[in-house]
Amino acid sequence: MNVTISLQTLLLAVLIAAAIVVLIFLAILIGKLFPTIKKLNSVLDDVKEVSAFAANQTSKADGIITGMGDSVSAIATNLKANKNTIKNISSLVGAATSIIGVAKASGAASAKKEAKVKKETK
Repeated sequence: MNVTISLQTLLLAVLIAAAIVVLIFLAILIGKLFPTIKKLNSVLDDVKEVSAFAANQTSKADGIITGMGDSVSAIATNLKANKNTIKNISSLVGAATSIIGVAKASGAASAKKEAKVKKETK
């Protein structure tokens, strides 16, 4: 008995066998993929929580920084406003010091004159 197999039939059988192997491989791959997807979902849920927490803390920090900036701006404005007051007080202190210096100098000069007059009268 002679069995004749054409090349086309042999090629078709090889392609069917390869397709079956690929289908089995894909089934195993999908079976291993499901637990990984479940773990990935839990990780993504954690990422959502961490992102929400970080966004909340960032908005709080932004509010604090804005408040601090406003406070520093108010202090700078007050210092600028008080600059003229400080300048005026400094001028008053300088004038008072000058008056005291003049008074001491005139007192010393008059004391020298008195001493000179006393020497001359003796």
